[in-house]
Amino acid sequence: MDHQSDQYHIDAILAGDIDAYAILIERYQNFIYTLVIRMVRNREIAEEIAQDTFIKAYSSLAGFEGKSKVSSWLYTIAYRKSLDYLKAKKRQAI
Repeated sequence: MDHQSDQYHIDAILAGDIDAYAILIERYQNFIYTLVIRMVRNREIAEEIAQDTFIKAYSSLAGFEGKSKVSSWLYTIAYRKSLDYLKAKKRQAI
């Protein structure tokens, strides 16, 4: 298990080491998936939203200021993506 800080890995990613992102994904994938599956109650959709969460986080990594924990930041992204899915699903049902 890698015990380096999240900020260490973020700095490495921003310096061009894209493999360091795999460590962050491994570290938080269960946490994010658990949140999403509880919200959407569908495995396939939860996997897709979790994946989208990590893609969004990667593309926004330069804007991460470190004012919160990486886990909180990822949680917020996943939560919002889950809400977007649920809102869209509700609109389709109407």
